Amino acid sequence: MISTMRARVATALGAALVLGLSPFVLSQGAEGGMVSDTTSGSIIVVGDSITARYDDTPGDPRQGWWSMVARHFDAPVETYAQSGSGFLRRGTGCDGTIFAERDKALTGSPSILIIEGGRNDWAVCRDDRVALATNAEIAEAVDDYLQLVADALPSSTRVFVLGPPWGPAQPLERLRVTRLVQASAEAHGFEFIDTTGTLPPEHVIDGIHPNRAGSVAIAQQVIAALDN
Repeated sequence: MISTMRARVATALGAALVLGLSPFVLSQGAEGGMVSDTTSGSIIVVGDSITARYDDTPGDPRQGWWSMVARHFDAPVETYAQSGSGFLRRGTGCDGTIFAERDKALTGSPSILIIEGGRNDWAVCRDDRVALATNAEIAEAVDDYLQLVADALPSSTRVFVLGPPWGPAQPLERLRVTRLVQASAEAHGFEFIDTTGTLPPEHVIDGIHPNRAGSVAIAQQVIAALDN
């Protein structure tokens, strides 16, 4: 039997075809992401390097978790991701955008929005320097962005907040940041996906970023949540 998620995406894609659109035309996006020509029936991902560093090539060691998810559901995917960034923190070297500044990610009516972030938000940029962020700063940034999402997207869009995929590095930061992200997601009525256990030492290349096994593990968690 076809899954609820697959049926939902298929319906949206069918509507796109009736309108004469090509739902599977993809072009290269920023930082290796893939961008679709239409948001009808699509999956949009906002993220950090766990998304940005990876590609859309099946079987490739660097195939992204988001690519695996989209291909599982035969859906076009669009990514808005930048290394080092988050709800609060700008990109690597404090040169980049926070999630709230990626306006194009919240246009149209995607079937699914997945927010993958928080891994970098233990820190904040002050005077172009990285400093330790307080719980209050993190919570405010997450709340502000999720409210922006709630205001911008139609109720038909399912919004998933991915618990920050955390490797073995910085375990104490993992605990506090993940709690804050989960609390905000639940307060806004969004679906939280727990990624605990997806990135043990053997699933990362540097203590932080997933190898292929790590990306597969994240993808499996996301697919299970979307199938509910």
